[in-house]
Amino acid sequence: MIKKMGKERAALMWTVLLIAAVQMPSQALTPAINQIHGVFSDKSLSTIQTVMQLPNFIAPFVTIISAYFIRKGKLAKKVMIVTGLFLVSASGICSIFFNTEFWHLVLLSSLLGFGLSGYISLATSLIVDNFSKEECQFISGFQTSFINGGGIIMSFAGGLLATMMWHGGYLMLILTLPIAFLAIKNIKGGKTPAVVTKNGEKKAVLPSDVYLYGAFIFFYMLVNVVVGSNLSTHMKEMGNTSVAGYATSMSMLGGVVCGLFFGKLSRKLDDYSCALAFFVQFIGMTILSCFPGSLPLTFVAVFICGTGMSFMLPQCMYSVSKIVNETNSAFASSITSCIAPSGGGFFSAMIFTNITSALYGDSTVMRYRFVSIVALCFCIIIFALVTYRKKSGKHV
Repeated sequence: MIKKMGKERAALMWTVLLIAAVQMPSQALTPAINQIHGVFSDKSLSTIQTVMQLPNFIAPFVTIISAYFIRKGKLAKKVMIVTGLFLVSASGICSIFFNTEFWHLVLLSSLLGFGLSGYISLATSLIVDNFSKEECQFISGFQTSFINGGGIIMSFAGGLLATMMWHGGYLMLILTLPIAFLAIKNIKGGKTPAVVTKNGEKKAVLPSDVYLYGAFIFFYMLVNVVVGSNLSTHMKEMGNTSVAGYATSMSMLGGVVCGLFFGKLSRKLDDYSCALAFFVQFIGMTILSCFPGSLPLTFVAVFICGTGMSFMLPQCMYSVSKIVNETNSAFASSITSCIAPSGGGFFSAMIFTNITSALYGDSTVMRYRFVSIVALCFCIIIFALVTYRKKSGKHV
């Protein structure tokens, strides 16, 4: 399929995939939270964690604003993507010179937040704008593999650098600099032409199904985040905290492997892939809750859970690509690539940690068991919904 694309579009595809590889910079930074707390010991751990989460707070707002101006034809996607990549690399470069004051940490997190908002969703929209539906299906799976693969590299290398200096993980962000120059070369410039109505008003209507797929992703992230956010505590109860990082990487490896085969799976399963994403979460968390003392089965469980990401995200992006066009792809991608996953990730702990703590205390075993049942319920609901839409002709 790559050979059929031609040199220009193949170069664009590889550029988008490399951008996806630097979509999880937090993986390079979180291993250093304890070191950062040690450096800024006058600040509470919760304050440090809040500052480290600034990118997730900033990105959705900036993404919506930029998508609005792109939809109006007043801003070019290339400008935002390249600017975002440069800002992320700037946060890595600035960490070399600004690493002694607490406000330096705030500065680095802010630069990272504004940078990520520039390219996370817009890079995905380039797939919709420049490739056929079959090519979108093929590329979406590989994009998820690159996201997870990049996360694994960031996690290992960032953790290693963090042992040398607290800001070592930020140095990994400089990797976005050569990708920025690659984006300048391979992404076409120009503003998106806005749709003009009879009254002369610029408008790009977003299909309602985009919100449906956004809801799928939102609820999936509510469930999925429970696995990683409770893993270190779960393994602490097992007495295996030293390998918690490896277990996290095993989860992302599951996403890499499944993403490589997404195209073939999607052609057979179509939107049933979304139901399958919840089902593998159910299987993985059931194993975690039933065999809490087994390290091998814990690794198997998180690997299974990790595959779910490559069932859900690329399928939703592919389905959305069939119903949007160049005029509204930026806003559609902002929903599926930023707003929905960020929202699900943000509310996950608020909902499930509080509910399970009230019911079962701090037991991660019972938390995984409770959320596994929730995942199975979502699986059944989505399976029934997809079946209904296919039979009624509403399926895209």
